[in-house]
Amino acid sequence: MSMQIYKPNKSNTGSAFSFSMGYDKKTNEPTLFVSAIMQHSWDDSKRRGSFIANKDLPDKTVTLKFNEFECGSIINSVKNRFTYETFHKFENNKTVIKFTPWDKQIKISKYDSSSKTYKETAEIIPAFGMTIIKNGNLTFKISIEPGEAQCLSSFLETVLGRVYKHRMTRPKSKTHQTQEDEECPI
Repeated sequence: MSMQIYKPNKSNTGSAFSFSMGYDKKTNEPTLFVSAIMQHSWDDSKRRGSFIANKDLPDKTVTLKFNEFECGSIINSVKNRFTYETFHKFENNKTVIKFTPWDKQIKISKYDSSSKTYKETAEIIPAFGMTIIKNGNLTFKISIEPGEAQCLSSFLETVLGRVYKHRMTRPKSKTHQTQEDEECPI
């Protein structure tokens, strides 16, 4: 199960992000993985960007594993419009992850009944940006539109639901069950 957001541009500075549910190797528990790749090229005649040539280059890609509390923080960030930032360290890689709200100005055509014409007006919509900075020098950025942010929140809620379902249904050893019963009197 996954969700992809692609944002190529003619400046060739775009990124593609993939949010996918995978499984932890040690516990077999569902978990969230986020992968990002930098744009490789832009075809002006087709107005299309390409990422595929960068897929095996470590300085053009990043993959991160998020825990349940990080998923919850992103959901809360979308819901309450605040900046969420976290830090990951794995082997020699140090990564900063930022999820930041911003106000995006868009143009909308509205019908004016008095003049019987359409007039363009500007409106502000609640967008987000996700930034991943790997080792202080590789930056992956993507804008997240309001609908994408809502879908991302729903996706993360689904991942969390699967994590909790896994925990409730996994078989427990007799020792583990006794410890839980002693810790929780309910």
